[in-house]
Formats: sequence, structure tokens, C-alpha cells
Amino acid sequence: MHDVDISILKLLQEDCSLSLEAISEQVNLSVASCHRRIKALEAKGAIKGRRAVLDANILGFSVTGIFLIKLAQDGPDVDRRLMQRLEREPAVVTCYLVTGEFDFVMIAKFRTAAEYTDYIYSFLDTYEDIRIQSYTSSLVVRTLRDNAALPL
Repeated sequence: MHDVDISILKLLQEDCSLSLEAISEQVNLSVASCHRRIKALEAKGAIKGRRAVLDANILGFSVTGIFLIKLAQDGPDVDRRLMQRLEREPAVVTCYLVTGEFDFVMIAKFRTAAEYTDYIYSFLDTYEDIRIQSYTSSLVVRTLRDNAALPL
């Protein structure tokens, strides 16, 4: 990837609301060239989308739960079934397939500790088709770093 493309990505990652004119000025390109590069980056999939970064606490999502899940039995379609199930679970904001003792790590946001508790009580029923052997969950006490930006 060309250095100017990296510069464009850094700018968009920092503030996706920047105008095309502002971006082109900062990377020293014409507006047309900058637009073509951004469109090419989108076509390659380097830019998957644009979104605002919201403050969970201000919006009332002050409780973050982390779930470590160990499967009873893995299968070729577990990822697909879990992804389908997670589409119906708006509280889950991130889910990773991981190596090690557990198979998945899920991060979920809740408005209250009571919502978190209700989620835990219904957890095995919610994911009954996934065949979970065990899971553990923790509440985040304090966020020390929350940065989705890539280190370009």
C-alpha cells in the first residue's frame, strides 16, 4: 500500500467526518485523486465502513461484561451458528474465536448490572444450540484503553 493511502486511512480512522477537501489538502493530493484513492481503498475492502464513536457511558451503557466460552464439542458449523445467533443479540458488541483454554471471547454492553445478571441467567438457554461446556463472565471495573484504531 502506498504511503499516501496510509495517510488517508490514518485521517479517516481519526475522523471519518473530514471533508474530501480537508483530506486531500492534508495528504497533498487533488480532490479528484484523493477521491479515487478512497474509492479504491473501499473497493479493496481496506475501508469497511464509517461510523461515529459513541460514548457508552453517556448513552447509558455503563456495564461491560466479558464472557469466556468453552465448547462441549466443536464442529465445522459452530462459527456460522454462533454468528447467526449473535445477530439477534444486540448486547454483544464483539466476539472472537480464540486459541487456548476457551474457544470464544465475547464482549457485551449493558445499561445496568441487573441487565447483565439477567443475561447470565439466560446465557445457556440463549446459546443452547452451540453446546457450551462451560463459561465464565466478568464485569469490567474500569476501562484503561478502548481504542479500535489500527496502529498504521
